Amino acid sequence: MAIRVGRLEVETPDHVVLRYTLAGVGNRGFAAVLDFLVAFFITAGLEIGYVQIGTPGDAAIGGVIRLLLFVLGWSYFILLEWLWNGQTIGKRAFGLRVINEDGSPAGFVAVFVRNLVRLIDFLPTFYGLGLVSIVLTGRSQRLGDLAAGTFVVRAPRPQLDWLALRTVIRAATPVAAARVRGLSGEAQRIVREFVAREGTLAPRDRARLAADIASRIRPHVTGIDAADDVAFLRALAASLREAGERRA
Repeated sequence: MAIRVGRLEVETPDHVVLRYTLAGVGNRGFAAVLDFLVAFFITAGLEIGYVQIGTPGDAAIGGVIRLLLFVLGWSYFILLEWLWNGQTIGKRAFGLRVINEDGSPAGFVAVFVRNLVRLIDFLPTFYGLGLVSIVLTGRSQRLGDLAAGTFVVRAPRPQLDWLALRTVIRAATPVAAARVRGLSGEAQRIVREFVAREGTLAPRDRARLAADIASRIRPHVTGIDAADDVAFLRALAASLREAGERRA
């Protein structure tokens, strides 16, 4: 892993270098404002529901209920970053994503830690310490990211299926006949990552990286008749997604 002037470079075990643009304070701030508005309305809606059906006269019970409502509102960040591949509604709106140091999507433990430390990042006022950390670290990491070993990077904006909590990738070629043999989980992740990010690459870099990845993967795949390496990887990514949906 290397940090180069606002860019994160990760070399996979297959010696493929994945490059990410680190998110700056501006986009992260706008995304955070949108997310807190969503979390506020969730908590406010639950509060109104409690007042309508609860027992507001009992101060002790009311305090416990309001604490639980706060926890539920805060879990918005944890659940969405975990289920939505490192994104919340705010991050999706502004093209951001949370990843691990190796470029993989942040897991539940990392997401939980970074959002737990968010309480400290928030001090003394709206993200005071967090903003200072992002500016001073040179790695665009707030304290929660430093604790969890995560980064917030710029992500492409693929077609989204909001209701199904998944990203939809259109296939350029038919994939029904695709057959995959002995393709490792890491190789599958590289294919999906390339397809998700290839729109941000220059044409020459996209073709070079696609050729490098495809040369390692083609021996394990049959049934995809693609015009070039980029189309081949797009079709393979769609095939892997459809296979995962069938298993689910």
